[in-house]
Amino acid sequence: MRMDQLKLKLQEYYQHYQKQEKKPRKTAKGGDVDTVQVLETDILTQFGLPVSKRFVQILHDFVNHSVVNDQLLDYVSKKLRTAARKYLLAPVMTDLELLTQGRDQKRSPFDVLPELGYPSHEYAVFLIGELLYRRNVSAQEVMDELKRVQKHNSWGDLLVLSKINNYSTHELYTKLKKYQLSFVDDFVTHLRRQEVAKPQNRRLTPAEEGYKPNYKTISKVQVEDIVFDDKTMPTLFGKIKSGTRYTRITIGLEFTELNQLLMSSGELGIEISSAIKKRLANPAAEKPMVIDIKAEFGEPLKLDNCYLEVYKPQHKEDGKWTEDKDAFYFVDRILSKKEFDKKSKEVEVKNKIEECLELIGGSYVYYQRLRRLGITEEEAQVRAGLQDELLFKLSFYLNKLKD
Repeated sequence: MRMDQLKLKLQEYYQHYQKQEKKPRKTAKGGDVDTVQVLETDILTQFGLPVSKRFVQILHDFVNHSVVNDQLLDYVSKKLRTAARKYLLAPVMTDLELLTQGRDQKRSPFDVLPELGYPSHEYAVFLIGELLYRRNVSAQEVMDELKRVQKHNSWGDLLVLSKINNYSTHELYTKLKKYQLSFVDDFVTHLRRQEVAKPQNRRLTPAEEGYKPNYKTISKVQVEDIVFDDKTMPTLFGKIKSGTRYTRITIGLEFTELNQLLMSSGELGIEISSAIKKRLANPAAEKPMVIDIKAEFGEPLKLDNCYLEVYKPQHKEDGKWTEDKDAFYFVDRILSKKEFDKKSKEVEVKNKIEECLELIGGSYVYYQRLRRLGITEEEAQVRAGLQDELLFKLSFYLNKLKD
């Protein structure tokens, strides 16, 4: 796409998006929404980018500006070109590798699916966000299921079936089972549990809400109070060491996660778990229920035997996702010390590999400098440490990626 054509397309996108945003949500016409989505697809496709959330976000950041001018259009164009260059020059991965990477990096299903070439359909999001990320179903099983649904174009049938009360006796269910779809029952059950949980303030995942959180790992939390009732998720109040001082921290988590923490905290954890069960079983107990751990058990609960992967919730502010300022976190995952050490070692090894590749790529620059000084090719390769043919090729391509 030529630059002038791109600018016209971006201006058209901006106008349609602003027109859509000015209308109340309930009265916005489907045509405006459809036009915006078509333009997003058209613009990103011209750059060779999939219509995934991280690339669409570039366009959403653009339309949040109050005024459009040539400088802004040039900036957005450059940002899209940079994103495309980085995406297209990234190492080629199989679909299975891409899916596995998405799980390891906790990428939003709305990013992963377009890059795999699948629609961001509720069933596809369920396969990745729920089964792969949370229930540890293998990446191969999820990939096979995506292929089966795509092959038979069953996306619409799945959505219709999920709305039917006695779905398992419906002809659509029989049809989908003939296609050997493995997770239809899990999908319908999951949707219905979500519906039941809504009035009980069930916590939505970041992927469901539409943002990518900033994860951090914490340990050695001292829990002073636990607040809970039978309808909402429990909350931990305590402190965590930051440098030489302690800072206050609040952590929201599911009951299953709380139980996991308590069971890994020795006798005190077991006693607290028993106290929680007794209070939940007492219909006359005042709600919300509070356990002052130090007052009732003589000491705070120290979470020393595990690591918590947590994140701050985010909210939309002026069209952008923004982290809450309070020291409040949700638990995403609980790791044992063994699991944490393994993960840390993997990260360390990956960083070392990247450092080595950086050095090898830099050796080609030195080789080029020597050649410009008139040194023979063979001698330049020896001096740059690239006399091995395979190492020389690797250095060449690593350097090429930087161009």
